[in-house]
Amino acid sequence: MNYVGLDIHTENIVYTVLSDDGNVKMRGKIVNDIKYIIEFLRNFEDGDLFVMESTGFYEPIYDTIESKGFKVKLANPLKVKLIAESRIKNDKIDSECLARLLKNNWVPESYVPDKKIREIRRIVRTRINLKRVSTNFKNRIYMELKRLKIYYDGNIFTLEGRHFLRSLNNFRINIYLNSLEDIEKEIKIIENEIQKYSDKEEVKLLITIPGIGLFSALIIYTEIGEVNRSSNSRKLVSYAGLNPATRQSSDIIYQGHITRQGAPYLRWILTECIHIHLIKDSHSNLSNYYRFHEKGFLITIPLECYRESQKSGRHPS
Repeated sequence: MNYVGLDIHTENIVYTVLSDDGNVKMRGKIVNDIKYIIEFLRNFEDGDLFVMESTGFYEPIYDTIESKGFKVKLANPLKVKLIAESRIKNDKIDSECLARLLKNNWVPESYVPDKKIREIRRIVRTRINLKRVSTNFKNRIYMELKRLKIYYDGNIFTLEGRHFLRSLNNFRINIYLNSLEDIEKEIKIIENEIQKYSDKEEVKLLITIPGIGLFSALIIYTEIGEVNRSSNSRKLVSYAGLNPATRQSSDIIYQGHITRQGAPYLRWILTECIHIHLIKDSHSNLSNYYRFHEKGFLITIPLECYRESQKSGRHPS
C-alpha cells in the first residue's frame, strides 16, 4: 500500500509517496490540471490512500481521485499545523508531513459532504457574497449623501428613493447605483435557483422553526451536511464554533466568549435567525430560555433541536 501526500497550489501539486515501510518511494510535482492528475493516478493501485489539505480549490482534485476508486482524506489545515509544525517549511516537507500523518492514521479530517450538498452550498454562498457586495454599494451611497449633506426622509433604496438618487445627477452615486442594480439582478437569478431545493425534507423541517426561512434553512442544511455524524448536540454546537472557550488550571475554570472556531457561515446565519425568532415567536420555549439565561448560549438551541428532531423524525417545537 502507498500513502500519498498532496500539497495543493493553484498552478501545481507537490506530492510525496510513502511505501508500507515508511520510506519515501516517490516525490515530485505535477501541473494542477485534471488531465495531468488522471495521468498521475495511473501510478497507483487499488487500496492506495491519498490525503490533501482543505483549501478553496480542493474539490475538483478530490472528486477526480475519488472517481478513480481511491480513498481520499481531507485534512484540516489548522489542526495539521498544531500536530506537525516544523521550523523548516517548504512544499516537499508539507507533502511528506501529510503522507506520514496518513500512514500513522493521524490525519485530523475535515468533513466532506456529498456532491449535491456541495453544489447547493456553493449556490447559497454565492448569494451571501453578492448580498454583501450589494450592502457595500449601499453604504457607499449613504456615505456620498452624507458627504454632500443631502438628507432623504425614508428608505433611499425604494423605487421612489432611487428616482431621487438619479435626480441628483451625481456621477459617483450613479455608478454605485448602476452596480447595485446589476448585482440585484444576479441575486434574483440565484434566488430563483434556490427555490428548486425547497422540497428537501431537511429544509422543510428547519422552516418549521419561526425565524428560519428557505435561504436560512439551506445554509444550515448545507453547512451541517449529515447531521447524525455528530454523536451528540454538543459536538454539533462545537462544529459551529458556538461553544464557550474554556481555560482550566488546577481547580480554576474560566469560560469565556464563544470560540468562533468552526463553520463561519453556520454561526452567522444562526445568529441572524435567532433575533428574528425572538420577534416572531416571543413566547416560545426558545424565547423564554433567552429571558432566563445568558444570551450568548441562545443560538446553540436550534442546533440541538434540529439534531434531535432528525433522530426522532419529529418536527422541533
